[in-house]
Amino acid sequence: MNPIITPQESVAFILILTRVTALFISFPFFNTPMVPHTVKAILLLILTLFFMKVGGITPSLEEPLLWRTLLPLIARELLIGFALAILVKIFIAAFSYAAEIISFFMGLTVVNSFDPTYGQVSALSRFFLMLFYFLFFVSDGYRYFLSSILLSFERIPIGQLTLDQGIWRYIIEISGKLFPLALQLAFPFALILYLINLSLALVNRLIPQINVFMVGLPLQIFVGLAALAFGAGVILYRGVDLLREMGEDSIALLKHLG
Repeated sequence: MNPIITPQESVAFILILTRVTALFISFPFFNTPMVPHTVKAILLLILTLFFMKVGGITPSLEEPLLWRTLLPLIARELLIGFALAILVKIFIAAFSYAAEIISFFMGLTVVNSFDPTYGQVSALSRFFLMLFYFLFFVSDGYRYFLSSILLSFERIPIGQLTLDQGIWRYIIEISGKLFPLALQLAFPFALILYLINLSLALVNRLIPQINVFMVGLPLQIFVGLAALAFGAGVILYRGVDLLREMGEDSIALLKHLG
């Protein structure tokens, strides 16, 4: 009976598992209590075996490796996994920040809850995060995610990480996309709520007898929820485009790493 992993492939298995684990640990959905630890461990082992056997990632490391030579290789694989996870976190943070902008105009910033991944977030932010996860699995975003992992082994073979001089500039540029992406998602709803606030300010100046605070807060929440209900399609279509853009950025990041 042939073993699943030969002794010659054991070191390669450890290095592949290190890169995959670093990427998945940084993925917020995988790092939440919603996924049991047993499922996490089984999924990591299955994906590692898949990349080795089906993906053909079986480098030959014939010479025995000591700990002083194996540890730098593990550190490189961790760096690659964390670098790819940065992109995922940026796009997820764009959804969360867009929800915070809308919550501010709706007056829901006082309704916060504790999220194990992002700390104190508003109720609308949790909804946007769940919407991102929904799009991630429904719109084949997970295929871009898994393809980027497989492509990383093709572009950056195990133990052959070379940092480009423009990698740090590229990471800064990618990080700067967080605020424009969030504003693109939140702008239509924020504009409607801003016009409502402007109208209430005019009413307060023209008719001082009306208690604008008692009328304005329920009106802002009602208009905001109605706008989100009618404009949900805009968020969905834009979210799918962001997932595709995330896949393109991951390929560009691999060019700098490889």
